[in-house]
Amino acid sequence: MTQVLKPFWLALQFFTRWPTPQFAEVSEQDMGRALAWLPVIGLLIGGVLWGVSLLNSGLPSTLVALLVLVLWVWQTGALHIDGAADFADGWLAGCGHRERALEVMKDSRIGTGGGVAIGLLLLAKWVLLVELLNADLALWLLVIPLLARVSSLVLMMTTDYASQNGMAESMFRCVNRPMVWIWWALSVGFVLVLQPGLVVLIAVWFWVRWIILRTLGGMNGDSAGMMTELMELFVMFGLISLAYLVY
Repeated sequence: MTQVLKPFWLALQFFTRWPTPQFAEVSEQDMGRALAWLPVIGLLIGGVLWGVSLLNSGLPSTLVALLVLVLWVWQTGALHIDGAADFADGWLAGCGHRERALEVMKDSRIGTGGGVAIGLLLLAKWVLLVELLNADLALWLLVIPLLARVSSLVLMMTTDYASQNGMAESMFRCVNRPMVWIWWALSVGFVLVLQPGLVVLIAVWFWVRWIILRTLGGMNGDSAGMMTELMELFVMFGLISLAYLVY
């Protein structure tokens, strides 16, 4: 059974801090198959976040939002935030030169742009979490990580790679493409049924993709992480904005 679920366990191991079985051999094909499980990983992460949000019935929303945020970062090992920070460093240092931007992004050290990006992302996510809790929209925490990860997978499916021999490139070559499109169709259908106003996020997705292409000429693992972080923020922003518009 463990071998049958190997792609799932690898996805859980690579994209979270959760304990998983260890495998002696992992091929590119294994990692490519693991990518198709990324939305499920998002759903599991969201389940934990929603569970913690239930504390809002007895604790202040500001404190519960902080607990949710801490668990959000811990579960992912700050993997996607790190990608967003690297992209911010490359964007600032590149100044329109794609090769320079890619070179800076490969540097393991965090620069000024990356530090500012991390601070702003965490602050924005905490503020939006507080508003989400106050607007009784915490149930959406179940699917927000899923929707963001599907948007990242679609970015991989529709965009050439900018880096040579990058980790994400080797994973992408063996991804289960039909399964990714099934996830995309299910996600769009889910949004259309429960909150049609969120379809405007498709425009946001194209805008983020345009920034990535303008900066790097293609995508890489860091830009996929940035897409995940930004779509999580924009889904929350959209939900809160629509709630205020309705009431």
